[in-house]
Amino acid sequence: MSKKIFVLTGALLIFVLVGYYFLIVHSDITRHAERMIEAKIPKGAVLVSNSDRHKQFKTNGEFYAEYLMKPKQVKRFKESIEEHDKWQPLPASEEFQQLVAKQIQHALPTDEQTGKYYFKNNENDDSVQDIMESETYDFTVAVLNEQAGKLYILKKVR
Repeated sequence: MSKKIFVLTGALLIFVLVGYYFLIVHSDITRHAERMIEAKIPKGAVLVSNSDRHKQFKTNGEFYAEYLMKPKQVKRFKESIEEHDKWQPLPASEEFQQLVAKQIQHALPTDEQTGKYYFKNNENDDSVQDIMESETYDFTVAVLNEQAGKLYILKKVR
């Protein structure tokens, strides 16, 4: 009997610790993503994919996160970024689409008809074209695909 209690207690403890770990990791990633795009990601949005491939000292590499949102969450998010000048309506500008095609390995839906996209050069106010011609860069892009209910966030440093 005491063996069963010991095993059940151990299994329950492991289950709780794993759940707590995933809750904390998801929360940290979301806070980091929110700072990058200067917007609050709605509660309940599901982190479906993420990777953080920065190298030593976070000077090179990329951060990627993809969220799935329900229609109400999409609406709430879209309303929250409505007045933000860095968020522009899709389809994205031609030079932004070129940047995504040349510099980004993730498939971001920049030609969608409904949604918004975000671009920020984290080093200075250079244009998208200047980044494509530069040897080094540090930029953040995000795409809200309204129809699919997905938010893609990418920060790339080289």
